[in-house]
Amino acid sequence: MTRFIILTIAISILFLSMQPSWASDEKTISLRLLIDETMSNNPEIRAAKARWEATEAAIPQAKSLENPVLSVMFDRIPDSSVNPGASMERVYSITQEFPYPGKLGLMGKMAEKEAQMIYEGYRGKGRDVLRDIKTAYYDYFMVHKAIEVNLETKEILHHLSKTAEARYATGLVSQWDVLKAQIELSQLANEIIILNQEKESVKARINRLLNRPVESALGEPEQIDNLKNIPHFEFLEGKALQERPELKEMEIGIEKENTGLSLAKKGYYPDFMVRLAQREEDRSAAGWIAEVGVSIPLWFRTKQGYAVKESLSRLDAVKNEYQGMKNMVSFEIKDALVKVKTSASLVELHKSTHIPQAEQALKGARVAYETGRVDFFALMESWKTVKNYKLDYYKALASFEQAWADLERAVGKELP
Repeated sequence: MTRFIILTIAISILFLSMQPSWASDEKTISLRLLIDETMSNNPEIRAAKARWEATEAAIPQAKSLENPVLSVMFDRIPDSSVNPGASMERVYSITQEFPYPGKLGLMGKMAEKEAQMIYEGYRGKGRDVLRDIKTAYYDYFMVHKAIEVNLETKEILHHLSKTAEARYATGLVSQWDVLKAQIELSQLANEIIILNQEKESVKARINRLLNRPVESALGEPEQIDNLKNIPHFEFLEGKALQERPELKEMEIGIEKENTGLSLAKKGYYPDFMVRLAQREEDRSAAGWIAEVGVSIPLWFRTKQGYAVKESLSRLDAVKNEYQGMKNMVSFEIKDALVKVKTSASLVELHKSTHIPQAEQALKGARVAYETGRVDFFALMESWKTVKNYKLDYYKALASFEQAWADLERAVGKELP
């Protein structure tokens, strides 16, 4: 019996360890773990990686010669026969084309630059998805806190309602006070229903990014303890020039177009062909044939000349796109930085001033209402102020973290 119990426990532990990570229902869910899972499992990131790997595989192909051509020529076939085997002379040959020296190397270099550009695009997709999971996580945080605040203030309102009922029972106030409290409680119930609906929507968004089933359970989000130190604009702009994938992709694009220009200029030079053949007469070897050919860029005015012009235009376009992207990155950093600073100010203002003052005012209003010095309307206004300030505080916290995620995306790197 003891062995049976031990075996049952061991099987149970093994079964639990084999459950998928998304099936767990932990009390809190770590953003760091979500990020790791997203970077490993997100389909968009996997697709971008596969595209990069495909371009890597194209590099050796670009450096390789064209396939040689093996051919057989049947000559002097008798007029009375249509059978090639009856020919009196045969020529077996192999032909290989060779581009002008340097062309293959330039084509290989262009393929390498293309692969590097796709790699930066893959990195950029990772930064996009990382920003998306953080934004969704802090939406999840906000809706959780909104539900928490509504439940907390619902409890306060319930006590205020009881106070109003007691004063109404003694004839000190009208029934309107009781009805007003009930109306507010009903509105809170509606808000909580809507917030729970929003929570399910955000959960599905997070699960989509994680490549989990959309119905997968999520724990509660972690608390936000301290705001991060905000760096200077100049530091962030300099960091972006080093890290932003789109900028690096365009820098490599400029290098690629320069290589393409060199290759276009090589088009003015001829390519070569070498052919080696063996002639056979009456089924006996009759000697070797060696042939060398060269292509003549005769139509250089309408072919190679325009190829160079095309490359110059491509190079000019990429350079201007790069400058435009630099301007866009500077704007994105500035825009995100303003939002970060604004949210940080609002967090501090609500935490240190608004909420403490509103809570103190609510306490005073409750005492004043119980003694008949203020009406129920003033009490409700104090209660709503506490509720709204707390919601605004958590909204500012979430906005700070989301703006920080935008700032990291603009820079192209996670910030400490």
